[in-house]
Amino acid sequence: ATGEPIGGLLDDGVSGGGIGSGAANTYLANMSWKITPNFGLFARYSYADYALWDDDDGDRIGDVVAQSVQAGLAFPDLGKEGAMAAVSYLIPYSYIDGREFVLSGAGDGGVQWEIEAAYFYPLTDNIAISPRLYVINNPNNFSDNPTVFVGNLRTQFRF
Repeated sequence: ATGEPIGGLLDDGVSGGGIGSGAANTYLANMSWKITPNFGLFARYSYADYALWDDDDGDRIGDVVAQSVQAGLAFPDLGKEGAMAAVSYLIPYSYIDGREFVLSGAGDGGVQWEIEAAYFYPLTDNIAISPRLYVINNPNNFSDNPTVFVGNLRTQFRF
């Protein structure tokens, strides 16, 4: 046991450190359904319970419980064979319990949610481009944080 915050994210909720070991139970579910050759649905859900023990006496001091969810639409071969467009709704993490152990305070009770749009377009057999747009609401689970817009363009080279 190091007595340091775990991964820079968690502490004992009181003195800024003092967590010993921890154990996590994580559950994931993933679904993809290609309804037609050019349309599909996908969904993901995860749930995690991370039990925390005191560094000094080994007593269990609490749990951090979080979940995430994503659901979306996919459009295979949109514009070209091998291309893929997708749009989804995502809650990357929502704390159910244990906010007091998260160094950021886990927000102010707001839940971060996002809309993501992505397109994968192969230019050749070895080169593809993938523009993406993210609209992030309640960043870091603070309801008074402004909405963030992020766009990027990735180029993929296959060897």
